[in-house]
Amino acid sequence: MKTKQLLFTILLFSIITTANAQFKIDAQFRLRGQALHGYKTPVSKDADAAYHVGQRTRLNLRYDTKKYSTLLSFQDVRVWGDANIVNGTGVAGKNGNNIDIYEAWVNFKLNTNSNLKLGRQELKYDDQRHISWRNWWNSGQTYDAATYTYNNKKTGWRFDLSLSYNSKKEDILGNNYSDGTDYFGSVNPIQTQNFIYVKKNFNPKIYLSFLAITAGYQNEVNPKTLYMTNTEGFHLNYNATKKGSNGIFGIANAFIQNGKNINGNDINANMLTAQLGYRMMHKKLEIAAKIEHLSGHDAKKYNDNDYNDVVHTYNLLNGGRHPYYEGYLDWFVLPKSTHNAGLVNINFRVNYKASAKDIIWLEYSNVSSATSIYKGINGSDREYYNKALASTFDLTYTRKINKDIKWLNGFSYGIPTDDFNAIKGITESGENFFFYSMVIFTPKFFDSSK
Repeated sequence: MKTKQLLFTILLFSIITTANAQFKIDAQFRLRGQALHGYKTPVSKDADAAYHVGQRTRLNLRYDTKKYSTLLSFQDVRVWGDANIVNGTGVAGKNGNNIDIYEAWVNFKLNTNSNLKLGRQELKYDDQRHISWRNWWNSGQTYDAATYTYNNKKTGWRFDLSLSYNSKKEDILGNNYSDGTDYFGSVNPIQTQNFIYVKKNFNPKIYLSFLAITAGYQNEVNPKTLYMTNTEGFHLNYNATKKGSNGIFGIANAFIQNGKNINGNDINANMLTAQLGYRMMHKKLEIAAKIEHLSGHDAKKYNDNDYNDVVHTYNLLNGGRHPYYEGYLDWFVLPKSTHNAGLVNINFRVNYKASAKDIIWLEYSNVSSATSIYKGINGSDREYYNKALASTFDLTYTRKINKDIKWLNGFSYGIPTDDFNAIKGITESGENFFFYSMVIFTPKFFDSSK
């Protein structure tokens, strides 16, 4: 043991004292207490509320030189009280391993404007509609990929190319490579995800970007067959970044999907979003309105064979869900939430920065299905649910206690329509709410540059 400690000390010392290199150790402790009554789906009147505390702990080791940089991030995710190794007087632990590698990459600095990052990494682009780090999850989301980036700040041009190939269990066992499991699992078995991202900054206030993604789904019967889902579109951002100034700001997205879905069916789907707002009072107050449209399958076209042979429901891929589509109750983050009928969300938001450390924002969302949802047969007639589904209200308060500690609180309240309750099998609706209080502590343990 002493020998191992000595070797570790020597290695650590050699890293720290390497010329022109920096070594940093930092962490994140995130605890979120929640009260849930109707989170992710409306509940009936006699349903009980649930209460729990989730915790995310990360330890980050960072190393940076002129030629390359690295990050190794360990993560533990747990819910308080989920330990199953217990006795009458205490808790000993939990079967299974909560600890995982969240990030593990090497970033080669090819020249002043370009770099190549290899390994498990966070990816997030624009407003994260399709490629996101999904940070609301306690586990977050990273990607095993090789990502090349060219970013010329003088000309305003940026180009990213990312490639990945995730071997399935059947592939690697055949060559005795390992006994690993599917990377994405059976719920979303993406075997390869590749994309091109092109961005042009026209001035400090406005930029336009183009994103093209191709994601390959493995055929369950024939593993060597890949169905490629293609997504292409543009993102326009006017004065809506963190450095935005007073005045009008806006964001727009226009995307289409084609190719094949996970079952091998042709795809013809689209997504359109637009947000327009105004910022005033030295950036203290923001008022904004937003509309989002995700295409879906229209049940009224049940006699059109050509229509029914094509998938019209938009796939959000690995995009952010929690910040969009209906508010923080997360009722509509999956296409099946509306029976694949798509989604239309109209949202109004007010943000007020009460002080340098305090921010309050209030949002209202009104959600409908984009197309008709089949209800059943009444006599000889087919009936359909009303497209109006729900209204939600979200109130959030954030307090920056100091540079290392942030405190966030939120309350969400949902009012489902009678038809949406019926879709969910609820005859007598209960109160639907979600409350959370979250503390994020990000200490810096060591920095060799200081």
